Amino acid sequence: MLTATAGTARRLGRFRPDSRRGRKERRGRLGGSSIAAVIGKSPWASPYSEWCLQKGLIQPEPSTPEQMRGHYLEPGIRAWFADQHPEFTVRSGGTYVHVERDYQLASPDALCFQDGVLVEGAEFKTDADAYGSGWGRPGTDEVPLYYRVQVVWYMDTFGVPRWRFGLLDGRLSFREYVIEYDAVEAAILRDAAEDFLASVFWDEMPDLDPHPATYATVRKLHPKIDRDATVQLPPVLAAELRAAVLDVGAAETRKRLVLSKVGTFMGNARRAMHGGYDYALRQLSSKGLPYVKPDNHLDQVPPPDLPDDTTEEAA
Repeated sequence: MLTATAGTARRLGRFRPDSRRGRKERRGRLGGSSIAAVIGKSPWASPYSEWCLQKGLIQPEPSTPEQMRGHYLEPGIRAWFADQHPEFTVRSGGTYVHVERDYQLASPDALCFQDGVLVEGAEFKTDADAYGSGWGRPGTDEVPLYYRVQVVWYMDTFGVPRWRFGLLDGRLSFREYVIEYDAVEAAILRDAAEDFLASVFWDEMPDLDPHPATYATVRKLHPKIDRDATVQLPPVLAAELRAAVLDVGAAETRKRLVLSKVGTFMGNARRAMHGGYDYALRQLSSKGLPYVKPDNHLDQVPPPDLPDDTTEEAA
């Protein structure tokens, strides 16, 4: 297959990330969205969900309505951006990898050339919030952190000093933001990427975390319900679940983490018990994936007997 280079990146081609070709090319590699997940800065994915995706344990999610909106509006934002920058030849992107670090993947919205030489890149975003949630003053580098991570990764992949954002906000106003390359940030991302991919190779699954994507992944990993199967929760896990349910002021993140732990422990089992009491059931949601439902009567269940060196958290 013929390839072309742009800066320090080699072009793989053009394909949808959720296509068969896209999944194949992305296996063992990390793109801009993936590296944000790896370092825990993505609102859509977690280290745990990204790890399971890399291992082929789950499939990529279909595009959301918001993502499809951005896809359809992208050509208009690109045209606006090109009009603002006659000094550039603005070309649509594709999928690239670093010429030496093959794990470093980038799928930019646009690349900016001068006299045939790549000098910058650009991303085009939409934000339904009239004020652009997470976006600061136009012309600055005040962008949502996960987008900053994405373009620092891209700059490091292509070897360029600058990346721009074209934003269409909820008022249908265009804005531009500029991010300068930071070698320290890039090195941190590369180190995190190499550690993460090593964990994939050695089958070292990340710890569970409170991210919504982690709980969603746990549900995907156990899509069936064995209605005859019951598990006995260990005392510490039973205490965590009971405490999270009874503490009405508990943060949603804490409850979600406990549900991820319980769901992982239950596997495909329908019921979880401890000390002769029901603690949770796995039930089908309207979308067909089981979820963990704590028992309604945990307030009537005595606290589990914990080991001497353990206390029931927030009991």
